[in-house]
Amino acid sequence: PTGVGKTTFGMVTSLWFSFHAKRSAMILPTLTLVLQIRERLEGMVKRIDGDVDIIHYHAGMKEKEKKEFFEKLERGDFHIAIFSTQFLSKNREILSKLKFDFVFVDDVDAVLKSSKNIDTILMMLGIEKEAIEKALMKLRKKREEEFEIGEHGILVVSSATARPKGIRPLLFRELLGFDVGTLVVGVRNITNLRVKSEDTDDLLDLLEKLKDGIVLLARDEKTIKWLSEIVEGAGFPVGKSWENLEKALEDFSEGKVSIIAGVYSYYGKLVRGLDLPKRVKFVIFWGTPVFEYFIDMEKAPRFVIRRVLFEVSKKNTKVKKLLQIVDRSDIETLRNRLKVVLTEDEWEETIKRIFARYRIKERKLLLPDVLTYIQASGRSSRLLGSKLTKGVSILFETDDAVFESLRERLDWLTEEEWIDLEDADWETLLKEVEESRKEEKKEFMDVKSTLLIVESPTKAETISRFFGRSSTRRYKGILVHESITGDGIFLLTATRGHVYDLVTEGGIYGVEVENGKFVPVYETIRRCRKCGYQFSQDLDTCPKCGSKDIDNKLDVLKSLREIALEVDEILVATDPDVEGEKISWDVTQYLIPVNNNTRRIEMHEITRYGFREGIASKRDVDSNLVKSQIVRRVQDRWIGFELSKKIQKAFNSLNLSAGRVQSTVLGWIVKREEEYKKSEKTFTKLTLENGYQLEVEESKKSEIVKVLNIEEGVEKISPPPPFTTDTILSEASKKFRLGVNEVMKILQDLFEKGFITYHRTDSTRISTAGQMIAKSYLESRGKREIFKGRNWGEEGAHEAIRPVRALDVTDIENLVEEKLAEGISKNHLNVYSLIFNRFMASQSKEVVVKKQKVSLEVDGDIVEIEIVSEIVGDGWNLFLPIKVFKAFEKKNYRVVERKIYKKHTIPLYTQATIIEEMKRKGIGRPSTYSKIVETLFARGYIVEDSYRRIRPTQLGKRVSLFLKKRYNRFVTEETTRKLEKLMDEIENGEKDHQEALKGFFEELKNIMEEV
Repeated sequence: PTGVGKTTFGMVTSLWFSFHAKRSAMILPTLTLVLQIRERLEGMVKRIDGDVDIIHYHAGMKEKEKKEFFEKLERGDFHIAIFSTQFLSKNREILSKLKFDFVFVDDVDAVLKSSKNIDTILMMLGIEKEAIEKALMKLRKKREEEFEIGEHGILVVSSATARPKGIRPLLFRELLGFDVGTLVVGVRNITNLRVKSEDTDDLLDLLEKLKDGIVLLARDEKTIKWLSEIVEGAGFPVGKSWENLEKALEDFSEGKVSIIAGVYSYYGKLVRGLDLPKRVKFVIFWGTPVFEYFIDMEKAPRFVIRRVLFEVSKKNTKVKKLLQIVDRSDIETLRNRLKVVLTEDEWEETIKRIFARYRIKERKLLLPDVLTYIQASGRSSRLLGSKLTKGVSILFETDDAVFESLRERLDWLTEEEWIDLEDADWETLLKEVEESRKEEKKEFMDVKSTLLIVESPTKAETISRFFGRSSTRRYKGILVHESITGDGIFLLTATRGHVYDLVTEGGIYGVEVENGKFVPVYETIRRCRKCGYQFSQDLDTCPKCGSKDIDNKLDVLKSLREIALEVDEILVATDPDVEGEKISWDVTQYLIPVNNNTRRIEMHEITRYGFREGIASKRDVDSNLVKSQIVRRVQDRWIGFELSKKIQKAFNSLNLSAGRVQSTVLGWIVKREEEYKKSEKTFTKLTLENGYQLEVEESKKSEIVKVLNIEEGVEKISPPPPFTTDTILSEASKKFRLGVNEVMKILQDLFEKGFITYHRTDSTRISTAGQMIAKSYLESRGKREIFKGRNWGEEGAHEAIRPVRALDVTDIENLVEEKLAEGISKNHLNVYSLIFNRFMASQSKEVVVKKQKVSLEVDGDIVEIEIVSEIVGDGWNLFLPIKVFKAFEKKNYRVVERKIYKKHTIPLYTQATIIEEMKRKGIGRPSTYSKIVETLFARGYIVEDSYRRIRPTQLGKRVSLFLKKRYNRFVTEETTRKLEKLMDEIENGEKDHQEALKGFFEELKNIMEEV
């Protein structure tokens, strides 16, 4: 990320190598930086009275100077060579023949654009062309081949925004052991101010307040020239970057001018090439940096076409095929095919709908260029010594739509907030700006290093964005993201789930008994890379397929222990539940011998806010939660293994299994099918002339339905609560025809990518922070009046499932299209939309409706119905629409359509309703709902019919009957419910876990004794 001292590190390292008679190259993106770095390096050499031969090249040099440079370069008669990326591209032949001990590439973006540049840099390090070709072959064929690359130099690449594409950037990983990082936005200490004005008098008033250290940016040269004239006319000296950049920078650096002015563009010289932490304090934008996209069908770019097709495909299946090839077709062909599947009116209507909150001006869509804003504003907040300087970014923007678009994207990438100019505390702000730039008295800076361990690589990737991930390295099989921040160095890595499991052999199914105490024996988890089989036996080969290609979690633990020796502090941030607590316990116990400064933190949302909350509540691992998890695992093993043995013997099949909870649920499913078969009845559906469809029992022949009585009234309807695990699994499964296990994986992704709060929860509580998200969203949409914050429950560890930002599904779709969010599928968007709308409804006021209670006579029978006939006052219905029927009048209604059919009054379970039943009866936990259903499917005990209803198989029925006849007392609802209560008591420290194990052991003996 910008401002952490990458370039300074490159300079100091080059000097160190020069003192050891070694050669270095510094490759920089712009002429400005080549000159700046040469000057800074020469200044360093003077201060230490060193003898270092520094050569540099830029196009503005005299011919004689250029000739001298090339002569020294080719002879190798130098210590440090400084040149631009452009020079690298034009002089590959010369450079690839030289050998450098250290190569520093500042801003690797330009290098990555050319595969030849990558090859040249690798050869500059001393890696032969043959080795590069072998590495490429290995990558293309995905083979595990080993080859020698010999001794080579060191490469450091830096970038704030690198987005490596293609196969060649992978050579860095293959040959040098590191990956070039993707987009990072991290270490910043910036206050963002908005000025809703385009009056230059307001600009002059602001300059009077700021006085010095100002970068003034506008969208084009014409505008910045006009502004500069006004500013100079008011007595402020301005350095004009468009006239003479080198002189403007020199004057600004030396304090001869208080303002340097230029144009903002992503690769602009003031946006990327300015590194003056003491001088740059304020960045002023005259207007928001924006991209402009044509929205006419015949001119629309690929991005707009893809966005329209995606939206239309939700209802129009014809466009799905076109959507699949949108990135492969040339743009003209795409536009022509577009006209075949969409009318002009459909196109215009879709454009208006999906870009309703964006500014469209002169048939162009204006989207904020948030990365340019971040890059440019970041010039004011850089690492200076051990401190991060305070910066202020001021945006003059009158257009609310453009500003809101920028604000949302900045919130997604940096979680920075905005302040209106009139709300700024200038005295405090200006003091912070100056204080952060004062010279430090300490000779050495204290740098704290922290290792943060999570269980999921996706979670590690998301958290690394908070700090601005500067690099990723592979350390003996694990990926470690490294970041340098104002608070020190952060290393992030993942265990990839549990590291230990109960052994399967020895003792009582892996549990020893010593002096009357039960001692579970754990071994590191192994997984066969060939067949995927997982086991916890101390074996070097897979017990299933015999392969020796085994992934052992012991290797992960050993790597973590070695990294633990490097750091001052270790934080374990696994999921905030008993499973996460057990992983934390296992990891900390292994690491404490080498680093006892090890703590547990909980993150209930993967955001900067969630991280800060976790850091503020560091704690030791909760041994009661760990004991609860161990007891659950042991009882699962004991009861499950023993019941499974009985079933396997009875049915002569080793593929069968039984567990307490899954057996209880299987019993429900078998019983429900029996009830279903007995519940068939005849029904008639009558469609009345007013459109109302009335379902009544038995066959009805009447042509008329008579209204006997109507009661009308106005009511307030409260919203439903936000989602818990069971309700979102049920709702998403029903609505999108997804299996509950698939929904659970989607929820895990949304949590780990930083979209929603923790998804394994039975709480409906909404925190104050959550309520403020709803309020902020409604205010941004002009609907502040319907906000009604509700907490929905007592204060506790968990919240309901809710979004962590004020972004609806359309906002997320736009982030995905703009490549600001990745790895999000249509199913992710669907589930997120459900969560968002339910949450927003829960924080909106009641809906005022007009209701009718109507008494109808059908073939002499009285039928009572209740309908909503009118919405009197909007509220939560804006997010969860309420069905409104045409009001009844007191008269006879003709039957316009009749349908007589048979129907079962007791329905079969679906994946959704079985989850609801488990929650209602207190069986299972949020973390186990989907696993239980998945296991029943995997064992062949249940199947889904064509209507996605769950039916027991013949095997399932026989197994359930067997368990019911012989072991019923171990798998009843009541027994299983008591188990959950017992787990709660152990978690809360109310029950001794050894006593609980003793009780389960007695159960186990009873099962063993059954013949």
